[in-house]
Formats: sequence, C-alpha cells, structure tokens
Amino acid sequence: MQGARPSLFVGVDVASRWLDVALGPDGPLHRFPNPSGIPDLLRLLPPGSVVGVEATGSYHRPLAYALHRAGFPVYVLQPLSVASYARSLLRRAKTDRADARLIARFLSERVHELPAYEPSPDSLTLLSVLVRLEAGLASDRVALLNRLHAWAYVLPSLSDLEGIPDRIQGIAREVRSRALEVVRSDPLLSGWFSALLSLPGVGEAIALRVLAYSGDMRRFSSARAYAAFTGLTPRLHQSGQSPERGRISRVGPPALRGAFYMAALSAYRFHPDRRAFVEALLARGKPKRLALVALANRLARAAWSVCVRAEVGGLDNLAG
Repeated sequence: MQGARPSLFVGVDVASRWLDVALGPDGPLHRFPNPSGIPDLLRLLPPGSVVGVEATGSYHRPLAYALHRAGFPVYVLQPLSVASYARSLLRRAKTDRADARLIARFLSERVHELPAYEPSPDSLTLLSVLVRLEAGLASDRVALLNRLHAWAYVLPSLSDLEGIPDRIQGIAREVRSRALEVVRSDPLLSGWFSALLSLPGVGEAIALRVLAYSGDMRRFSSARAYAAFTGLTPRLHQSGQSPERGRISRVGPPALRGAFYMAALSAYRFHPDRRAFVEALLARGKPKRLALVALANRLARAAWSVCVRAEVGGLDNLAG
C-alpha cells in the first residue's frame, strides 16, 4: 500500500453464524450475524479502514465481496498463516473475539506483504457457487443413503423415503447443467474450459472444479505461482543434522488439490506418457503416492499454461 497509513486495521473472524469484528488490534469488539449482519458491519467501519478476513470455507466470501464493493481494501488471509502467527506470539486465549483481534494485529504488521483481495468476474463467481452447490448435494445424497441403509433393517417403514436420494441426484444434475450453461455463455470461461479438457485425465467434472476453485487464474504471475496456490508444491524442512524432508504445503482449496490428484490418477491409468513419468519416479525409489502428486503438480502448472498463456500441449512444454 502506498500513501498515508490507513486509519484502522480491522480483523474479522468468520463463522457460519457469526462475524466477530475487532476495530484494531486493541480496539472495541462487535458481533454480527452472518450473512444478514453484513450491512450493519459496513456501516460500522469508518473511512480508511483496511479489513482482514480469515478464509473459512465459503462463509467469508459474501463478506469479502461486500467489503470490496463498498470500497474497503480487503485481505483474505490463509488460516495456516494466521495460526503460525498466533503460535509465534505464544497466545493463551483461543476465542472468536480474541481471533478477531489477532487478525487485526496480523494485518497491521504484514499488510505490505499480502495480496489484496480482488473478486472474480461475476460469471466465475456464479460458477463457483454452482459447483460448490453440486458438491454439497452429492455429499448430502451419500450421507442420506448411508443413514437409510443403517436404519432400514430396524425401521422398515423408512423404505418410503428411499426415493429422496434420487431426487437429490436429479437436483444435482440440474445444477451441473446450469454450471455448464454459465461456462458456455462466457467467452473466457468457455475458452478455459476447452483448454482444460485438452489435458490428460481432465474431464468435464474436473474442469468445472478447477475453474470454480481457482478463481481468476490471470492473477497468478506464472505456472509455478498457480501450483503453489493449489498446495501441490513441496515444502522442505531441515534442521541441524536431521535429513531434509519434504511434504506438499497443502495451502489453498483442498477440493482443487483433489481435482488435480484425481486427474493424475486418470492420466496415469490411461495415458502412456504420463504412466512413464510416474514409473520413472518409482524406479528412483519414490513412493507411488508421491509420484502421483508430482504428476498432479505438473497438471496444475499445465492448466495455468493452457488457460492463461493459451499454450497448446501445455503439459509437454513444462520442464522438470
């Protein structure tokens, strides 16, 4: 940020039902219902406020969008970053209101290092909501099937509810159709969708998920930056004489990471060149899961390349 120092750093701890707001690291605390209290929260904020919101599933999205539309600088913070900061302070209290003050303090100290929130185009936002809704319906259907199966023997009268999972599946299909309509009606999304389908292991469902959970991929400066966002890049750890160990960072949306991993599984099974890549890593003694994650990382980088740079054969153009 350039120019005069902002008048107030605001921290918001987001939950499914409540928004706990700290007007500064040591300022007054307020609580609003989520999302119905967002207009009241906006009226509370004085001009010049800079707001930090911790990413919480989908619950933070309406607030971040509303704050941006109202003209406030917004920073959506990674929970892992905030948690690491809290550990560095040896914090003893862990409550929603204490977390709001922690977020305000974190923002006040790190604001120059953080990327400001920029909402996705409206069509991409709508697609994101639809894809998440379809995933929620699929999860609810499986949960209901399991419950009905568990009680069917004891309570045979529940048999008249057996058609509900099929109706849920029908609604999920309608949501998928709506999502595809959104993609086809938008030139940018349509181009990206077609580009993703050109990658090995990527079908309609995975392409939709990648678009929904990536947001606007143009905000990433490189394929490596995008792969880092997915959480598929290694994080090395070495201390003293202990050997260097590496695990993926796991930052970013788990559903996006899962989409690329499922694509890697499919590519390994059905594409000889990708199978050769995995087997070369296996021959060097790497565990199979690690080799598949490496392929998922390559697929993520290729996804950025074919979408943002419109590179044909994006996966084959990657080095290393």
